Amino acid sequence: MGDHLFQELLNAPDRDRCPGANPILSWREDDEAEYLDALEQFGIGFYELERRGVWHGRWAELEASKLYPPAPGGARLRKELLGRWHAAKPIVRRKVIGKAWRTVRDLAVDRMELYQRLIATAPGEVAGVLREELGSRLRAGSRFALGEAAASLADPERDLARLAVSCEGTEGQDLWTKLARLSTSPEDQSLRLRFSFGEEGAEDASHDEARHRLVRLLAEDLFPEAAHLANEKELAELIERLCGRGTFFTQHIAYWNAPGGGALFHHDSFDEDPAHRQLGVTYVQLSGRTAWLALSIEDMAHRVEEFLELLEVGEMPWVKEKLAEHDLTPGMLGTLGTRELHDALARELALPGCGRLAPLAGCGPEFTSLLADAGHAIVLRPGDAILLPNHGLAATAMHSVFCASPEGAYGLSMAIRAEPMV
Repeated sequence: MGDHLFQELLNAPDRDRCPGANPILSWREDDEAEYLDALEQFGIGFYELERRGVWHGRWAELEASKLYPPAPGGARLRKELLGRWHAAKPIVRRKVIGKAWRTVRDLAVDRMELYQRLIATAPGEVAGVLREELGSRLRAGSRFALGEAAASLADPERDLARLAVSCEGTEGQDLWTKLARLSTSPEDQSLRLRFSFGEEGAEDASHDEARHRLVRLLAEDLFPEAAHLANEKELAELIERLCGRGTFFTQHIAYWNAPGGGALFHHDSFDEDPAHRQLGVTYVQLSGRTAWLALSIEDMAHRVEEFLELLEVGEMPWVKEKLAEHDLTPGMLGTLGTRELHDALARELALPGCGRLAPLAGCGPEFTSLLADAGHAIVLRPGDAILLPNHGLAATAMHSVFCASPEGAYGLSMAIRAEPMV
């Protein structure tokens, strides 16, 4: 029976099979021995997921080459990846960094040392330490200079410091870099360092190409690994083929995901002019491991409805009771099984933090395991990349992140913007 379940989950017709990603299944200590034996036989990584004080269960990462036929190559692979991109499904590419890997690996060690110093610094002193650390990284002859720390912060609960940045030869560009916690949870020491410009929130979806390019130069000046990633020909050609035009990276964010930390479900889309929108996001793991749940918002709505249907027929009564405390019931947005409900779920998921569905999306191992068993779980190792397409609020990639290594993990997220049409 246990081995039958193993095969049933792996070969389910609606299971997502992302090229480049190893299959992942959830497991519990009281699962049948045959099921656990199969996981042990094919397993290459076992993870226990916890984030912000909430336990999300256990995953087994399995070796794809021993379970599935060889992945297609050449034109068939390009066609499959293009189909995933247009459907806003995640794309995984392994070991995207070539000859520069040794250099990037050494830089990642340096970034983890920077992280250790930042988390050991008292909040009132972070701005000074950040200016010192980043200032020492500006290359000789750099056009950029670090300015004063902001007197007030957009999110006082999570933001630690924001430094103004000036650029020689330009005025009024309002560049900045900001260090922030990922959450207010005392169990989470994750940090993110963002490079951007303008008024936070109001200009997050700005189409100002000149300032986006300055952000790219700033990030590459301070974190040279960003330049190495931009110069990886195979990655650049893949992204341009998927987007159908020339592209460049901007709005870089350095992520340090700490054990017990990570990001809740969200997407990277804005309510903006489709002709000039952000095309997606590239995230590259540079040290440690991260565990992801990633799927299109359309697939996410299907999985939420599937989960609600299980609650409606009496499965997981403890979850139903817990969600009821948040006024979240199976019929809260409409009748199960209807297109109207599906569309309502998708609209709710598109809201910041998944709107009223936030308690369900982050409830714990039950929903996390359902998504993993449906093929939406991914583990990234150093050098791996995940591409998250964005075609607007109704067609974007939802994702959630956990730290999957005891020492923490460092990676770079970069928004994809289109080169102007000539």
